[in-house]
Amino acid sequence: MGTSQALLAAERAARPTSIQLLVTWRNPQTRRYHAVGLLWRTRDAYHFRYLDSAGKLDGFRPFLGFSSLGREYVAPHLFAIFAERVLDEARPDRLSLFDALDLGADAEPMEFLARSGGRRAGDTIELLQTPAISDSGHTSCVFLVHGIRYSDGASDAIEHLSTGQELRLLSEPENPADPGAILVTDDGIRLGWVPSPLLDYVHAVMDAGQSRLTVVRANSPEVGHHMRLLVRLEGSVLESYSPAW
Repeated sequence: MGTSQALLAAERAARPTSIQLLVTWRNPQTRRYHAVGLLWRTRDAYHFRYLDSAGKLDGFRPFLGFSSLGREYVAPHLFAIFAERVLDEARPDRLSLFDALDLGADAEPMEFLARSGGRRAGDTIELLQTPAISDSGHTSCVFLVHGIRYSDGASDAIEHLSTGQELRLLSEPENPADPGAILVTDDGIRLGWVPSPLLDYVHAVMDAGQSRLTVVRANSPEVGHHMRLLVRLEGSVLESYSPAW
């Protein structure tokens, strides 16, 4: 490793991290995602543990290499099941995908997983960054909108969105799959949905009032349907709110 590479590696290792990821699992029957674990990094190790709710989910089985629901797993390197979801540095489209996720070229693996979801074809795992909530209750969260390919007109509408444009959140109690569902819309056009594991949190932000949802990146179809629309939610939560994670 050259001197400049060594300095960059040392800088990355010393960089403080506050990224905590929700590890979510998609039930193959209902196709709904559920939060089942937490992945986070300290200065010199990676950690993973299951949420208490994981053992109560119908059909859920522990991940390979994480057989104990009650144990906290610790390793000096990112666990293989998550590391294999990080883009290879040799991929020719790496920088364009990082740009689509509003990431710099030197983004760490945890930052990439937080934005991309780490999804793989035919897989049941997706990662989401846990929302930041300050002591005063102010909160923000960046996430990819789900279900775009199932919303008529959404793909064309996204082509005309711009960074910073404000979108609207709309509760969908008549949704047959989940009465707690929340739509992301623009001028009445249904663009997609808030990821299921974030619904309780987003409802709490909406209930507190003055929530604001804006476009971070509106991407072309070439990036894949699941990365078409990256948004940021800002607002506050009531003092009584307690996140499930």
